[in-house]
Amino acid sequence: MYAVARVWRGGWVISFPRGQGWGPDWKIIRSLFRFGLPTGIQGIAMNVGGVLMLAFIGSLAQSAAAQAAFAVSYTQLFSLITWTSVGLMGAAAAVAGQNLGAGQPDRAASAVHLAARYGVAGAAVIGLFFFFFPRELLAVFGMNQPVVVEIGVQLLRVLSVSGLFIALALTYTGGLQGTGDTRSPLYISIVSQVVVPLGICFVIQRLGTLEPIDVWVAILLGHATRCVLSVVRFNQGKWRNIAVDIDEPGR
Repeated sequence: MYAVARVWRGGWVISFPRGQGWGPDWKIIRSLFRFGLPTGIQGIAMNVGGVLMLAFIGSLAQSAAAQAAFAVSYTQLFSLITWTSVGLMGAAAAVAGQNLGAGQPDRAASAVHLAARYGVAGAAVIGLFFFFFPRELLAVFGMNQPVVVEIGVQLLRVLSVSGLFIALALTYTGGLQGTGDTRSPLYISIVSQVVVPLGICFVIQRLGTLEPIDVWVAILLGHATRCVLSVVRFNQGKWRNIAVDIDEPGR
């Protein structure tokens, strides 16, 4: 309510326009859809990939233990890395977009590279705990069954490496999205979070017996793929020529 009141009265960087009417501005709406829709679809695609990955975990011989380990290790503990990286992704998007709009593309690139370094440093610190103290971390969640603990330890040690890749991927994704390139992260996410990990699990399941470590390595390779593709795409520098313009959209 306070924010709405301030925007209504003016005094902030943004405010309701005066004397311009309250009808929908279709130019702005089209621009929002053009740049925002790929990001929305990206989220849907990743959720679908996550659901299908749970189906593979559920098909394991030790499915109950693997699902319990996945719920704690990936969904809960790994969020210590992803939360930080998502925050840096938002910061990288804002600073990169602001500097590109100000005609400072080199400063935009430097900001994203700096955010990536912070992300990797944070992921490395947490990854050390994942690698050297996995049993203690699992014990916090009351996990003491030997089979579940062994699978959870296995997963946490894989995630200690995977976190480095996802931290880099998310910050460079923010750089791409902030500068207006929202389609590339969509395509990269579909390849790395859906095609690669699910494809690996599918092939192994058809050719032999799918084990928990196979699923964890598939997740790791998916994160590594997303990292490499995101860094390569950003360093290509094509985002420097994207014009986020309401009247004349172009690249």
